[in-house]
Amino acid sequence: MAITKLMHMKESKGNPASHLQNAINYILDVKHGGAKTDFGRWVGGNSGIEADEVFKNFMDTKEFYDKFDGRQGYHFAISFAKGETDAETCFEIMREFCEEFLKDNYDYVYAVHTDKGHMHGHIIFNSVARTTGLKYHYVKGDWEKYIQPITDKICVKHNLDPLSFEEEKVDEIIERYRAQLKYYKDALEKITEKRVKESYLYLFGIDKEIKIEI
Repeated sequence: MAITKLMHMKESKGNPASHLQNAINYILDVKHGGAKTDFGRWVGGNSGIEADEVFKNFMDTKEFYDKFDGRQGYHFAISFAKGETDAETCFEIMREFCEEFLKDNYDYVYAVHTDKGHMHGHIIFNSVARTTGLKYHYVKGDWEKYIQPITDKICVKHNLDPLSFEEEKVDEIIERYRAQLKYYKDALEKITEKRVKESYLYLFGIDKEIKIEI
């Protein structure tokens, strides 16, 4: 199992939450009527399953706490090697991850996309906590302390091997994820409507950032 990147949606000019809305629309595959998610079969969360409903719930939280500026939300991309798992297991893993990591503190929606050769999913969660009004803040070292132990535990529960960066050579990791990084690069360009000039792979296990030529 690999959570390849934690991305965030910045405040945009004019409509501060437009990047957040685009991201929600993308993972729910509004453009293709939900074909990537088997027409909503592989969509879950605590904020609804329709894009407009999810976005409204996110914005209602921001309005309640009067926090509209700055980072609007976060995007986890989760992927598996080809043939490693199926859509149902991938969906269950994403549900368990959200319930344990985000609990009911943040508005979130997740979806499994089945349009590629490997199972992969996306999680979008609000930057403002629905329970406290505090904004999510990632601190260096949080991956090792809080996120990786959760993913490892879920992997073992579903008879999947947890990813250990320390046991793999960096070159092997780069080659294994190059195609997936290109996919996420293309997705990010669609969400933000801007060209991604450079791509980096951050290896949390060894705390190293590597530029990838795609």
